[in-house]
Amino acid sequence: MLSSLTEQLRDILPADAILDDPMQLALYGYDGTLYEGMPELVVLPETTEQVAAAVQACDEARLPLVPRGAATSLSGGPVPQRGGVVVALTRMDRILELDYDNQRAVVQPGVINMDLQTALDGRGYLYAPDPASQAVCTIGGNVGENSGGPHCLKYGVTTNHVLGVEMVLADGQVLRTGGKALDWPGYDLTSVIVGSEGTFGIVTEITCRIMPVPQSIVTMLAIFDSLQEASQAVSDIIADGLIPATLEMMDNTMIQAVEKSLKAGYPLDAEAVLIIELDGLQAAMAQQVQNIKAACHRNRVRRFQVAQNEEERDLLWKGRKGAFGAVVNIAPSKLCTDIAVPRTELPAVLKEVMEIGRKWGIPIGNVFHAGDGNLHPQVLYDPRDEDQVTRVMAIDEEITQLAIARGGVLTGEHGIGCSKRKYMPQMFTPQEMLAMWRVKDAFDPEFICNPGKVLPDKDDIEAPGELLLPEGNFASAGPEVAVRNEQGWFQPLDEEAVQKILAVAHREGQPVVLRGAGTKLGPIPEAAQVVSTQRLNRILDYDHENLTITAQCGVNFGQIEEAVSAHEHMLPLRPRFAESCTLGGVVACGEAGPHRLLYGGPRDLVTGIKAALPDGSSLGAILQVTLRTRPRPEAFRTLVLWVENPLQTRPLLAELLDSPLHPSAIELLNPAACRLLGDNDNQWCLLIGLEGFEADVEQMTEQLGSMASERGLGAWDEPNDDYMMLWSRVTDLDPDSVGAPMLKASCPLSATVALAAEIAALDEQVPLRAAP
Repeated sequence: MLSSLTEQLRDILPADAILDDPMQLALYGYDGTLYEGMPELVVLPETTEQVAAAVQACDEARLPLVPRGAATSLSGGPVPQRGGVVVALTRMDRILELDYDNQRAVVQPGVINMDLQTALDGRGYLYAPDPASQAVCTIGGNVGENSGGPHCLKYGVTTNHVLGVEMVLADGQVLRTGGKALDWPGYDLTSVIVGSEGTFGIVTEITCRIMPVPQSIVTMLAIFDSLQEASQAVSDIIADGLIPATLEMMDNTMIQAVEKSLKAGYPLDAEAVLIIELDGLQAAMAQQVQNIKAACHRNRVRRFQVAQNEEERDLLWKGRKGAFGAVVNIAPSKLCTDIAVPRTELPAVLKEVMEIGRKWGIPIGNVFHAGDGNLHPQVLYDPRDEDQVTRVMAIDEEITQLAIARGGVLTGEHGIGCSKRKYMPQMFTPQEMLAMWRVKDAFDPEFICNPGKVLPDKDDIEAPGELLLPEGNFASAGPEVAVRNEQGWFQPLDEEAVQKILAVAHREGQPVVLRGAGTKLGPIPEAAQVVSTQRLNRILDYDHENLTITAQCGVNFGQIEEAVSAHEHMLPLRPRFAESCTLGGVVACGEAGPHRLLYGGPRDLVTGIKAALPDGSSLGAILQVTLRTRPRPEAFRTLVLWVENPLQTRPLLAELLDSPLHPSAIELLNPAACRLLGDNDNQWCLLIGLEGFEADVEQMTEQLGSMASERGLGAWDEPNDDYMMLWSRVTDLDPDSVGAPMLKASCPLSATVALAAEIAALDEQVPLRAAP
């Protein structure tokens, strides 16, 4: 069968794109872990069409498919554990488009991360995810593992910057998800695919977000005599309302390794160093540096220095970026573990990690993203010593279980692969793992895409316990677990009640419509029962130190605001009708509001969801949501520019979006919308929201005034309205007041203003908002 497949592939691919020599095959059987495997064949396609044809041929032969990039993986992801065909994507290395007008890049999966950064640098742009291996790792590999990097504290990981993918499914069909515009209709399959580690298909094209390089970058080095004090300094910096671009830590073992080869200037007797980097506008930079310095001095920092030039900055980063490779100065090899814990658990977890190393007699060095609690203990050993290898594997298991016990997760950015799949039952319930399996089945029903990775085999998952359901049909069973309101809708009394109601409805074939506050509810089918979740309205946990909040689905945003304001925090989601709409409804609909421009939408802020899946096949009902909160900005301001024609704003907006300025929101309102706000009745208005440090807001105001003046657009106004009240009024504009239905469309950035002008021309009396 293999020889027949090989001949079939030779008709599809160039002659040098098929490898079957045993020596060549062995080179594609490993990554950066201890895991090894032997593929039966290796193919090196150059186009999506070649991938699709090759995958279809492998599907017909029922051979496993293992996608592979640069194999920098540290979880065994590209290792062919069950033979099959390795699809090496390194020849698909073209940057297909750099669209600066829309701040998007389209690349093939084999593009090296650093090559994309270099290509963008000439225009003053960057791609934010920057793994330590960025000089060699591929964008496709980053997508597969949902990689992070030092700058993920401020900018997020790969999923926050990938807007669309092209993927070849297991049968050779090509699937496209998302694209340059935001808010694509339907399920957010892009987010499902990012981080799926090649178990759903083979990604062949990626559309990602790019951004202007910050105006100012300041890099600092803080040297500590105590690992615990360095960890506490990290927590204090965040607690002080600062979100640096990076907060990286190295312990003494790693300092020793780095200094032997890279000479980065770290003192050999220090217990820990922090590399802290700020980026943003110049105006408030000095203030932030002083605040960070003060937090470090509260924790007995030995020395605090600021890089004075690009050469000093590069030297500090040279040590951090080269740390993984520098361990060869201490031991022949390393096992790089990867866990993430709540930031406040860092001191205790670091102490226990070192105790684990001492217990097993193996040195462990720590280098990690301290700002978001993502640890990378480096277990140093000699792979030729079988006893050491056995102890190293025991250490890896103990560190992984430590992360779970401390409220953390199995991996922060390196993926599950084959190295951590055995721990999945310790973190997830059988119901949760079976739900993941059903997603896998939907993409890959024949189970040929990267088998043996991420999930335990389905037969090895313990059967979930049964939910005890009320007797009778839906109408009679519902009252046992819920009350009915005046409209006849069921209102479950608790989360288990939601599960039972949905399960009974499924058993009886009864359609159900879920309702929160009703701000997004469309027509209700005549045969459907409505289940309202408004009684599930408790805030369950607000961890102000780790900047997270967990609430039930029926909680409204007014409740959340009240809870977080006591700590000068905020939830940067400002959806329509925020005072009444529920958290579950906003997350289910992916509604962000105008301030997504600065803070992102639900997919960027949600870190966890608990849902009811009554039959295991439906998407079910959201019960709880955990989200990130943010320190409340020091200053808020809204600027308003009045124009006769919306097209007058296009050059200004193009310049603004191409600049290092970061407005929190931009809205263009037509005259009909302005009338609803009680303002000018015959002009368009451009509103720009500004949030941040006082000095930065002042700088943005001054620069925006100059931009407008240079383009002959006159001066900015500042409304008398309270900032939050004004933006609530804008967001809550109600077209129903003029008898118009609400419609929503999304398009690339550069087309927004022109599309708004064309839509408004159809009926000048219909209110319209446009957000570039």
